Amino acid sequence: MADKLDGKVVLISGATGALGSAVAREFAHTEARLALTGRSEQKLAWLVAEIGLPAGRVLTVAADVTQASGAEGLVEAVVARFERVDVLLNTVGGWSGSRPVGETPLEEWDRMLALNLRSAFLLSRAVLPLILESGWGRIVHVSSKAAVAPRAKQAAYAVAKMGLITLTEVIAAEIKGSGVTANVILPSIIDTPANRDAMPKADPRKWVEPARIAATMRFLCSDDAASINGARIPIYGAV
Repeated sequence: MADKLDGKVVLISGATGALGSAVAREFAHTEARLALTGRSEQKLAWLVAEIGLPAGRVLTVAADVTQASGAEGLVEAVVARFERVDVLLNTVGGWSGSRPVGETPLEEWDRMLALNLRSAFLLSRAVLPLILESGWGRIVHVSSKAAVAPRAKQAAYAVAKMGLITLTEVIAAEIKGSGVTANVILPSIIDTPANRDAMPKADPRKWVEPARIAATMRFLCSDDAASINGARIPIYGAV
């Protein structure tokens, strides 16, 4: 696999989560410079210590990317340090639900859209002009199998994740032929500590390992994936 990341700047959002940290570890093996963001400065510091990158190759920024000021301030900080952004790997997201539509609080609806869709829009809007200016780049969002195979009692989450797919496909149409690509990954249940705690009777061997998703993101940043744009990429494991 031919990485095209030497000297590139890779922005990983949600970097302190189970998936985001796996993505950070995967891309630490490239020659890219990493900009890592999450809400906790302490967790970001722990992640940097774990992956052991030299100071010249990593930047951490604590930010709330569900807010325009957070997403825009994040990208400004990355540009101030590295002078560019080449790749956005967006792992921000979360689930809540278990109530039918008629009993879903407005607060839950709004929270799911903000966390899973609004954040992706704000990040994409902030980085797209920079990525397009360079003539090469990658945007990868993470949606969910629930978007295309929704189940009862998860309307807010499923709608937000379907919106994320549509957002990615619109971006892909707009940047077609520019040297930039935008794609979206659809995992089933991800094997995380939180999911194991929430579903103690389930068999996590059937779930998707975060490292598998991270490896797919790395492939999408490679020369071999240059012609993949606007794709929905399912990673379902055995679920």
